[in-house]
Amino acid sequence: MPVSRKPEYYVADIIRAAGGRLASRVRLQKLGYLLDQLGLDSGFRYAYHHYGPYSRDLDSAILDAEAFGLVQEDYKYRQSDGARYSIFQVAGENADFTILIDGHLQKLTKRLTSENVTVLELAATAHWLDQIEKVPDWQTEIRRRKGWKTEDGRLEKAARLLQELGLPPTATTG
Repeated sequence: MPVSRKPEYYVADIIRAAGGRLASRVRLQKLGYLLDQLGLDSGFRYAYHHYGPYSRDLDSAILDAEAFGLVQEDYKYRQSDGARYSIFQVAGENADFTILIDGHLQKLTKRLTSENVTVLELAATAHWLDQIEKVPDWQTEIRRRKGWKTEDGRLEKAARLLQELGLPPTATTG
Protein backbone atom coordinates (compact mmCIF):
# COMPACT_ATOMS: atom_id res chain seq x y z
CA MET A 1 0.00 0.00 0.00
CA PRO A 2 1.55 3.36 -0.98
CA VAL A 3 2.32 5.56 2.00
CA SER A 4 -0.31 8.11 0.98
CA ARG A 5 -3.12 5.51 1.20
CA LYS A 6 -2.35 4.35 4.73
CA PRO A 7 -5.26 4.82 7.16
CA GLU A 8 -3.30 7.07 9.53
CA TYR A 9 -2.88 9.60 6.71
CA TYR A 10 -6.66 9.82 6.31
CA VAL A 11 -6.94 10.68 10.01
CA ALA A 12 -4.30 13.40 9.70
CA ASP A 13 -5.93 14.72 6.53
CA ILE A 14 -9.40 14.89 8.10
CA ILE A 15 -7.96 16.86 11.02
CA ARG A 16 -5.96 19.07 8.64
CA ALA A 17 -9.08 19.73 6.51
CA ALA A 18 -10.98 20.61 9.70
CA GLY A 19 -8.51 23.44 10.28
CA GLY A 20 -5.70 21.50 11.96
CA ARG A 21 -7.57 21.04 15.23
CA LEU A 22 -10.60 18.91 16.07
CA ALA A 23 -12.41 18.23 19.34
CA SER A 24 -13.91 14.83 20.23
CA ARG A 25 -13.48 11.26 19.06
CA VAL A 26 -17.21 11.12 18.34
CA ARG A 27 -16.84 14.10 15.97
CA LEU A 28 -13.86 12.46 14.23
CA GLN A 29 -15.80 9.19 13.81
CA LYS A 30 -18.85 10.97 12.36
CA LEU A 31 -16.69 13.08 10.04
CA GLY A 32 -14.98 9.92 8.80
CA TYR A 33 -18.29 8.17 8.22
CA LEU A 34 -19.98 11.07 6.45
CA LEU A 35 -16.90 11.84 4.33
CA ASP A 36 -16.76 8.20 3.27
CA GLN A 37 -20.41 8.44 2.20
CA LEU A 38 -19.45 11.51 0.17
CA GLY A 39 -16.63 9.71 -1.64
CA LEU A 40 -13.54 9.79 0.60
CA ASP A 41 -13.00 6.04 0.11
CA SER A 42 -10.79 5.65 3.19
CA GLY A 43 -11.41 1.92 3.40
CA PHE A 44 -12.61 2.20 7.01
CA ARG A 45 -15.32 -0.35 7.84
CA TYR A 46 -18.20 0.76 10.07
CA ALA A 47 -20.61 -0.97 12.43
CA TYR A 48 -23.40 0.45 14.58
CA HIS A 49 -22.31 1.38 18.10
CA HIS A 50 -23.53 3.63 20.94
CA TYR A 51 -23.07 6.90 19.04
CA GLY A 52 -24.10 5.58 15.62
CA PRO A 53 -21.72 4.41 12.88
CA TYR A 54 -18.34 3.57 14.40
CA SER A 55 -15.14 2.28 12.85
CA ARG A 56 -12.56 0.26 14.79
CA ASP A 57 -10.32 0.79 11.74
CA LEU A 58 -10.56 4.56 12.20
CA ASP A 59 -9.93 4.20 15.93
CA SER A 60 -6.78 2.16 15.21
CA ALA A 61 -5.71 4.68 12.57
CA ILE A 62 -5.94 7.45 15.21
CA LEU A 63 -3.44 5.54 17.36
CA ASP A 64 -1.16 4.95 14.37
CA ALA A 65 -1.35 8.60 13.31
CA GLU A 66 -0.25 9.59 16.80
CA ALA A 67 2.50 6.95 16.91
CA PHE A 68 3.90 8.13 13.55
CA GLY A 69 3.87 11.76 14.68
CA LEU A 70 1.15 12.86 12.27
CA VAL A 71 -1.30 14.01 14.94
CA GLN A 72 -1.28 14.76 18.62
CA GLU A 73 -4.13 13.87 20.97
CA ASP A 74 -4.60 15.82 24.17
CA TYR A 75 -7.36 15.54 26.72
CA LYS A 76 -9.60 18.16 28.26
CA TYR A 77 -12.42 17.90 30.78
CA ARG A 78 -15.89 19.36 30.40
CA GLN A 79 -16.71 21.95 33.03
CA SER A 80 -20.34 20.81 33.26
CA ASP A 81 -19.68 17.23 34.38
CA GLY A 82 -15.93 16.58 34.29
CA ALA A 83 -16.17 14.12 31.38
CA ARG A 84 -12.92 13.72 29.44
CA TYR A 85 -12.76 14.44 25.71
CA SER A 86 -10.03 14.45 23.09
CA ILE A 87 -8.50 17.38 21.25
CA PHE A 88 -6.68 16.36 18.07
CA GLN A 89 -4.13 18.54 16.30
CA VAL A 90 -1.97 18.01 13.27
CA ALA A 91 1.49 17.49 14.75
CA GLY A 92 4.00 20.20 13.87
CA GLU A 93 3.84 21.47 10.33
CA ASN A 94 3.49 17.98 8.80
CA ALA A 95 3.80 19.28 5.27
CA ASP A 96 5.54 16.04 4.32
CA PHE A 97 2.43 14.04 3.46
CA THR A 98 0.01 14.29 0.60
CA ILE A 99 -3.46 15.61 1.29
CA LEU A 100 -5.80 12.77 0.35
CA ILE A 101 -8.94 14.82 0.67
CA ASP A 102 -9.78 16.77 -2.49
CA GLY A 103 -10.83 20.42 -2.42
CA HIS A 104 -14.57 19.64 -2.45
CA LEU A 105 -14.29 17.27 0.53
CA GLN A 106 -12.04 19.76 2.34
CA LYS A 107 -14.81 22.37 2.08
CA LEU A 108 -17.38 19.84 3.31
CA THR A 109 -15.09 18.88 6.20
CA LYS A 110 -14.91 22.50 7.32
CA ARG A 111 -18.70 22.75 7.02
CA LEU A 112 -19.24 19.56 9.02
CA THR A 113 -16.73 20.64 11.66
CA SER A 114 -18.83 23.73 12.38
CA GLU A 115 -21.89 21.57 13.14
CA ASN A 116 -22.93 20.53 16.64
CA VAL A 117 -21.52 17.07 17.41
CA THR A 118 -24.95 15.70 18.37
CA VAL A 119 -26.37 16.87 15.02
CA LEU A 120 -23.47 15.06 13.28
CA GLU A 121 -24.23 11.93 15.32
CA LEU A 122 -27.90 12.10 14.35
CA ALA A 123 -27.12 12.73 10.67
CA ALA A 124 -24.72 9.79 10.51
CA THR A 125 -27.20 7.58 12.39
CA ALA A 126 -30.14 8.57 10.16
CA HIS A 127 -28.08 7.74 7.08
CA TRP A 128 -26.98 4.43 8.63
CA LEU A 129 -30.54 3.42 9.57
CA ASP A 130 -31.90 4.30 6.14
CA GLN A 131 -29.09 3.05 3.91
CA ILE A 132 -27.33 0.26 5.83
CA GLU A 133 -29.98 -1.23 8.13
CA LYS A 134 -32.77 -0.35 5.66
CA VAL A 135 -35.15 0.60 8.48
CA PRO A 136 -38.47 1.56 6.81
CA ASP A 137 -39.30 4.21 9.44
CA TRP A 138 -35.87 5.58 10.34
CA GLN A 139 -37.42 8.58 12.10
CA THR A 140 -39.22 6.48 14.70
CA GLU A 141 -36.19 4.23 15.10
CA ILE A 142 -33.74 7.09 15.59
CA ARG A 143 -36.02 8.62 18.22
CA ARG A 144 -36.18 5.25 19.97
CA ARG A 145 -32.39 4.79 19.92
CA LYS A 146 -31.32 8.37 20.56
CA GLY A 147 -34.09 9.65 22.82
CA TRP A 148 -33.54 13.20 24.08
CA LYS A 149 -30.77 13.82 21.55
CA THR A 150 -33.44 14.06 18.82
CA GLU A 151 -35.26 16.87 20.63
CA ASP A 152 -34.96 20.67 20.46
CA GLY A 153 -34.76 20.67 16.66
CA ARG A 154 -31.55 18.60 16.47
CA LEU A 155 -33.11 15.81 14.37
CA GLU A 156 -34.53 18.38 11.97
CA LYS A 157 -31.08 20.01 11.71
CA ALA A 158 -29.54 16.59 11.02
CA ALA A 159 -32.07 15.92 8.25
CA ARG A 160 -31.38 19.35 6.71
CA LEU A 161 -27.63 18.67 6.91
CA LEU A 162 -28.04 15.38 5.04
CA GLN A 163 -30.17 17.14 2.42
CA GLU A 164 -27.50 19.86 2.07
CA LEU A 165 -24.88 17.14 1.57
CA GLY A 166 -27.04 15.28 -0.94
CA LEU A 167 -27.15 12.18 1.26
CA PRO A 168 -30.26 10.13 2.08
CA PRO A 169 -32.59 10.03 3.82
CA THR A 170 -34.10 13.22 2.49
CA ALA A 171 -37.57 12.70 3.96
CA THR A 172 -38.73 15.49 6.23
CA THR A 173 -38.92 14.78 9.92
CA GLY A 174 -42.21 15.05 11.71
